[in-house]
Amino acid sequence: MGSEDYLHALETGKILLFTPLLMSLIPLISGCPTNGPELGPEAGFSAGFMIAAGFFTLVYTSILRFRKGLRKE
Repeated sequence: MGSEDYLHALETGKILLFTPLLMSLIPLISGCPTNGPELGPEAGFSAGFMIAAGFFTLVYTSILRFRKGLRKE
């Protein structure tokens, strides 16, 4: 993997990790949880999958970069 590929993987991981968190802040800030639409458990389930995918993408990329650094030394 080139250095550009690592950077793109890190950006993708950050996007997958923080998008559900930021989108859940909007209803909290505006006060919509009490009178907003009910999303149901499916929304939380899919947000959990997005966060997990982002976390594992970051972990995988960091392991690859660490292993590449060990080979150079």
